[in-house]
Amino acid sequence: MHKFLVISSISILLFSCKTNSNNLSEQVLDPIEYSMSNSAKLILENPEINSISIGIYKNGETYTNYYGEIDKGKNNKANDNSIFEIASVTKTFTAYITAQAVLEGKLNLDDDIRIYLDGSYNNLKFDDRPILIKDILTHTTGIQREHFSKTLAKMFSIDITENERKTISGYSKKDFIKDLATYELKIKPGKKYDYSGFVAPEILGMILENIYEKSYAQLLKEQILDEAQMSRTSMQISDHDQKHLLNGYTNNNQLVKPLQTPLTGAGGGLKSTVPDMLRYIKFLLENSDPILKEMRKPLFYDEEEEDQYGYFWMVQGEDLLMHNGGTGGNVNWLILLPKINSGFTVSFNYNGDNANDLINTIASLLINDLISHPKKNAYYLIRNNINKKPENWVKKYQELKENNGSAYNFEDFSLLNDLGYELLEKNEIEKAIEVFQLLILEFPNSADAFDSLGEGYLTNNQYELSLINYKKSLELNPQNDNAQRMIQKIQEINKR
Repeated sequence: MHKFLVISSISILLFSCKTNSNNLSEQVLDPIEYSMSNSAKLILENPEINSISIGIYKNGETYTNYYGEIDKGKNNKANDNSIFEIASVTKTFTAYITAQAVLEGKLNLDDDIRIYLDGSYNNLKFDDRPILIKDILTHTTGIQREHFSKTLAKMFSIDITENERKTISGYSKKDFIKDLATYELKIKPGKKYDYSGFVAPEILGMILENIYEKSYAQLLKEQILDEAQMSRTSMQISDHDQKHLLNGYTNNNQLVKPLQTPLTGAGGGLKSTVPDMLRYIKFLLENSDPILKEMRKPLFYDEEEEDQYGYFWMVQGEDLLMHNGGTGGNVNWLILLPKINSGFTVSFNYNGDNANDLINTIASLLINDLISHPKKNAYYLIRNNINKKPENWVKKYQELKENNGSAYNFEDFSLLNDLGYELLEKNEIEKAIEVFQLLILEFPNSADAFDSLGEGYLTNNQYELSLINYKKSLELNPQNDNAQRMIQKIQEINKR
């Protein structure tokens, strides 16, 4: 069973930010603040995480808060002035400009990209299939970033030397065009998702510059930054703002210096603040409906990962648009939920081994909480109580549900399922089994509940009980391939 949703998201001009102390009781916090505080607290249980920055937009109001400390041991919390690298989330800005160009008739999604480039580029096709505009937007160009340029291949490495850093910073548009003209495609474009980093988006940046006869930076400023009043968002950090740029870290609290992105930066060069990103969310949700609709148009389905892509965004119909970004020392998500007029940004100044799992966890929790709003997520309430180890935990759960059912959402299946898998990962197997047993009491007709309990028993080497539950899961859902595999696995174990 999947533990989390995500794999791998204001007034007219004035912000009404609601920031609260982390020490306020849960009874005082409203549902948004409760969600921010508790999800951050959960993530900060992991010692590698330094600082968490969260901004939420919900129905015209904004909420910001910052947790942890930028540099361990210095008690320096991030704030509204703190600047972080949004990295590949920059692609959503490029997507907006591209969607605008399509709606204006300046581009067509099925156009051969070579129409808009100076030069012939006979190499940018495979089996007579050229790279199309939509291939760039869906990372299906066939261009592999690690093979594109030896210089750029080191760009996001944490162990680059100062000489390599200078070489990357000096990588010019002329260098890029030379590499582009000599690159050899190995697969047919449009067939396979293969994330190209900022290489393919940089081509799109050049195309946008050619069709508008303006620099990418100028297009960005005119079409988005000025319109959304994002005065703290830019490609380059001024000398005055250097003091606000967050330090980034990777494994073992190793400091990673930010790297000024060369070229236009269309695929990953922007730096921003939480309040500015909330202005961007408002701008997308409220002021640009035709463009938002165009950007979420499904253009490619990745069968292997079961993900669907629009204009760079990962999309789920009209419900959800997502994009994440990461540099050597930073990782973040930008999430939009148009149907409920909500969105959020969340970032860590850490990008080590566990960064993706942890940023996905908090993003998933925030999504669920916004969907359940105004009810609070009972996950945190239940989790805090089970960790206190009451003698009769099931009875305690029933008391919590009876006493808090009107204010907290106890109806979400993932509530107990996620908690059970969290306990399994901590090797607290007996407690996990007890949670999965409760899950079945709450959802007696759920095939997934019996599947989860089957996994709990299997982890505890209780094969007969595991088999019973997997068979029940398969009875409830004959299409449950996982249950079929596990039944076969247990039968093979029993034959030994």
